Amino acid sequence: EAGECIASAGVYDVEFKKVSTPGIHTIEDLSAFLGIGRAACAKALAGKGADGNIVVFFVPGDHELNDIKARRTVEGFELLTDEELKAAHLVKGSMGPIGLPKGIRVIADNALKSADKWVVGANEEGFHFVGAKQGIDFTVDAFADLCVVAPGDACPKCGRPLNSARGIEVSQIFQLGTKYSVSMNATFSDENGEEKPFVMGCYGIGVTRSMAASVEQHNDEFGISWPFSIAPAQVCIIPLAVDDDIVFPAAQKLADDLSNAGVEVAIDDRLERPGVKFAEADLIGWPLQIIVGKRGIEAGNFELKLRKNGKRCDIKVEDACDAIAQRVASFDGSDGGLNVFDDLFVG
Repeated sequence: EAGECIASAGVYDVEFKKVSTPGIHTIEDLSAFLGIGRAACAKALAGKGADGNIVVFFVPGDHELNDIKARRTVEGFELLTDEELKAAHLVKGSMGPIGLPKGIRVIADNALKSADKWVVGANEEGFHFVGAKQGIDFTVDAFADLCVVAPGDACPKCGRPLNSARGIEVSQIFQLGTKYSVSMNATFSDENGEEKPFVMGCYGIGVTRSMAASVEQHNDEFGISWPFSIAPAQVCIIPLAVDDDIVFPAAQKLADDLSNAGVEVAIDDRLERPGVKFAEADLIGWPLQIIVGKRGIEAGNFELKLRKNGKRCDIKVEDACDAIAQRVASFDGSDGGLNVFDDLFVG
């Protein structure tokens, strides 16, 4: 929420006058009508605080009012309904600081301090003021940090432009107050020896949120690509036959050996075509896939596939369990864990 919006570059430097703006009710329409940038216009939003008093917030036209900041500035702030606007004699789409009904406070975003002249509503349907000069044509009762931060806004610490990036919510913090401590009689003695209930809070990290966040970051056109550390199983064995005396017994033995060596293993023992198993193994996202086929066994090999990049290689049947188990045991959590297998796929 930190940051200050940049509006001074968009100031519309003209003489103060009232202009006709028929049918203009939004900043987008106003800026297009006047041929100026949205930042040169001041957006007005009217609301009331917990005390019932009305306040009009003004923010640069290329920014939005931050609800949380608004409530920090005016306790209990909430926007007025259309009916409440009419009752307060405020003109929706044409509000401005000049000619507001008596008793209504004007609070503007800090960025508008540098905007010497404003383009604002005239508090009259179909009219706006241009070149309105603060301190002469109108007065601002207070300035505050009000805007939703946007890319390009100045960092409040270093002044450099801020960049924007998507975030993923994986946990939450809750303020519980004294609701539960009172019911449980959980108290402490303050410095005066008086017993008081604890003010409680809690936090939670959601398992399903974490899974969703991981999938959002680790996927491709074929499906999920689980990081090694949180995959449903580290290795999936895919036998190309499950009703024979060669392929499935070899696959089952490998699965048992790996499991006994501490590796998390899944085995696809469904009566499905190989193509279906391959596609669904990628869709599910098993990090390391071991393909067991009759031709490969006859040549003394299993085929390994690394889900993260699709690389494949052969590994000797007698070496497979030890090679994989040793690398799993050396996993240090880096690179999603799959870096431990990279040396098997060289060349």
